[in-house]
Amino acid sequence: MTAMIAAALTLSVSASAQNMGMKDAYVRVVHAVSDAPAVDVYVDGTRTVSNAPFKAVTAYGEVPAGMHKVMITAAGNMKAVVFSGSVNLKAGVYYTVAASGYLKKVTPIIFYTSGLNKNKGKAEITVYHLAPDAPAVQAIAVDMNKAGLFKTPLKYGYDRTLLVNPMGVNLDIVPFGKMSPVVKNISGISVAGGKTYSLFAVGTLKNKNFDVIVAEDKLEMGSMGKK
Repeated sequence: MTAMIAAALTLSVSASAQNMGMKDAYVRVVHAVSDAPAVDVYVDGTRTVSNAPFKAVTAYGEVPAGMHKVMITAAGNMKAVVFSGSVNLKAGVYYTVAASGYLKKVTPIIFYTSGLNKNKGKAEITVYHLAPDAPAVQAIAVDMNKAGLFKTPLKYGYDRTLLVNPMGVNLDIVPFGKMSPVVKNISGISVAGGKTYSLFAVGTLKNKNFDVIVAEDKLEMGSMGKK
């Protein structure tokens, strides 16, 4: 996966997607601004996400490929715009649009990938760092002799993807290069082969609301329609 911090994006599309005649991109929205109210998201003037609170993660929904104007506002108040910009969505690509940063300066961070996991023997887990004041982090596999899972630091605005055996998850999120302090322990969930999961690190250390959202990635046709 790749992350870009931008108001306007132009991303390439593979020849295979063009040859298949795909006409849609797939988009989901993440509310990762801890001091912001619930938000609405508009695509070309149509509200597609309604009253999403902090920590909300939508399912992927289809959006026609091409250039679109995206606007994020306070829920129920179209005039309270916290972000407005254009994105060029490419057919067959899966986008995660994360509202991140702080209310005084909301930054859209766009991640994209070619599709969901098709490996029946492995679970795919992607960790997204969306906590603006948190340091670069490492994921420690507690049940695997506390092995570090990232070869390089995971910094704010970036992600890391892992393919793992189906298992119960028990991870410690720690500053990269250290074993403590444990900023967050993630346990009590199980991941299955052939499925895709996301872990979103959100919130701030300063306000003591750092958290990790766990979501199974799904495509729900029509979920980005008019709300």
